[in-house]
Amino acid sequence: MLITIVLIGHAIWFVPYLKMAREDRADPTFRRADIDNWYELVGGLTGLDTERFAAAVREGLWAYRKGLDALRLPFRPFFRLTDTGQQWGLFAIVTQRPDHLLIEVRRDGDWQTLYRRLDPEHDWRDPVLKYRRVRGVWDGVEGDEPKGTYKRFSVWIAKEIFREQPDVDRVKVVLERRRVTWPWEPVDTEVTRRAERYHKRENHPP
Repeated sequence: MLITIVLIGHAIWFVPYLKMAREDRADPTFRRADIDNWYELVGGLTGLDTERFAAAVREGLWAYRKGLDALRLPFRPFFRLTDTGQQWGLFAIVTQRPDHLLIEVRRDGDWQTLYRRLDPEHDWRDPVLKYRRVRGVWDGVEGDEPKGTYKRFSVWIAKEIFREQPDVDRVKVVLERRRVTWPWEPVDTEVTRRAERYHKRENHPP
């Protein structure tokens, strides 16, 4: 019986949760890009104009949020008592602006791309760099000044390159951020470079 209750509770908590405040119900900018996309898909079937459709969607989202709160409420004390809670947010980290690891090297004064995530033409050490425990060092780095593990990671990359490729005298480790567009939207070509680390061969002796 206990296992059944736990499974039912987690099935409810597994349902995606909407971060929405009460004042968002009347905010015409709340999730507006998503709502406009929904309007393009199904708005014509509702007979509503864009503003009335947006207002109806916000009310529906608020009802969804409150309904999910009501379903979750009885399980909060149960999870605390039995210590069977689970942070489902660990498995629901999604962003429309993901980072891609980029490694550039300088040879004879010319900068070249050595590695770019998901680029089959620039795949130096790809099996290692895409491994989940290694990717966790750079993926999700916040801000332009990343944590110490990322700095040490970039030093390790530079040392490996300098050891393998004696004609390289400079290494850059960068995170490229792009916005992922919907299939019906034009591709966003803007790229933001951040968390750049620059290494010189003379600073990393063998």
